[in-house]
Amino acid sequence: MSRTRLTALAAIPCLLAATAVVTADPAAAAAGCRVGYTVTNTWQGGFGASIAVTNLGDPITGWTLGWSFPSGQTVTQLWNGVVSQSGATVSVRDAGYNAAIATDASVSIGFNGALTGGNTSPSAFTLNGVACTGGVGTPPPTTPPTSDSCPAAPVDPAATAAARRSLCYVYSQYGNHILSGQQESTWIDGPDYEINYIRNATGKYPAIRGLDMGDSPTFGARALAWWNAGGIPMVGYHMGAPNQSQDGYAGSQLTANINAALTEGSTDNATFKRRMDAVAAQLAQVQAGGGAVLWRPFHEAGGTWFWWSKEGGSQYVRLWRYMFDYLTRVKGLHNLVWLHPYNGEPQASFWPGKAYVDIGGADTYAGDHGPLTALFNRTKAIVGSTVPIALHENGRIPDPAQLESTATRWVLFNTWHSTFVSDTAINPVSTFQAVYASPYVVTRDEVPNLR
Repeated sequence: MSRTRLTALAAIPCLLAATAVVTADPAAAAAGCRVGYTVTNTWQGGFGASIAVTNLGDPITGWTLGWSFPSGQTVTQLWNGVVSQSGATVSVRDAGYNAAIATDASVSIGFNGALTGGNTSPSAFTLNGVACTGGVGTPPPTTPPTSDSCPAAPVDPAATAAARRSLCYVYSQYGNHILSGQQESTWIDGPDYEINYIRNATGKYPAIRGLDMGDSPTFGARALAWWNAGGIPMVGYHMGAPNQSQDGYAGSQLTANINAALTEGSTDNATFKRRMDAVAAQLAQVQAGGGAVLWRPFHEAGGTWFWWSKEGGSQYVRLWRYMFDYLTRVKGLHNLVWLHPYNGEPQASFWPGKAYVDIGGADTYAGDHGPLTALFNRTKAIVGSTVPIALHENGRIPDPAQLESTATRWVLFNTWHSTFVSDTAINPVSTFQAVYASPYVVTRDEVPNLR
């Protein structure tokens, strides 16, 4: 469910988050506001409305107002703001000239809308991603759930405090919200291309930054910087087949000899260990800096395109458990939250077992923004009802309203890079704006202090 659902219509008070700098402590400002929604006119198939927002807290310098229409209404024209709508979810950003709202000052927007049925007024609003609750209230929490309230025990008994806090936080969001995520590329306009695109479009950063050893073999410093800025790094590795000289994406699609890769003293085993050593060195940078990583090796388990899945489930499980032992026991990496990443057709034979997996996952590149309920349920049938399940890669971003209405409980999404961000036929700018303004979606400024 979303953060808050209220019923008052005429004057809906709301809590307001600090907006300007995403690396700032979210508790730094007193926050509060009041929202009034008024239907000003109705006609055949349409209506007019006005919304007044009064800032009861500290001054703000930019705002985004969000709500969902309960009766299928559509905004057709809006003034004093920039509107986007995805399904029932509406997001309105300030128009620039009205971005600043002083304490006790107000800003108003108006719009015309189309009707396909009734005209029930919205029952809840968000301002800058924070649900409306009234008065000058308590800002979002800045500390994660405590160990006393956390149902999760990490699969690595020696897990660092940062890894434990991260895992507990993911558990706390499972079924309540979905963490936003974005995979980086490194070749378009630097590694921040996708991240900056989202920031420029929405005013927010994703909670999770996806990185890949195969694309960027020196990702460690950037992952730690993301952690220190308040986000969560998630790292994968398109590792080349151990019997091939080519690493990275092209090498990951070649054919390996898994028995040889797992035979101590073999040439293939030496190559396999050398590549694990290289990624371990980058992950160790994050550990040394006090950070944790969602670690998703051997992704799209069960597909026939990567070498680690080509020999079937039993061989895949051997690889997973070997890497788990090598990275934790031999390399001393204890800052990893182990995310097992299925492809779009999960198979039980590729499940390494709960003793080796902290978070489940699956991915697919769907042709619409639906909730992917069938894929979620297939994954849940394998990993169980308590393990959080991630949509660790996606093309089109699932509609948060549909995720809520269908109770499809993905704990995070991670939009793929390059064209999946820049191609507006796949994810329009309005989709990013609506998703990142949704009260169901967690952005980086809303992640509590896990450090």
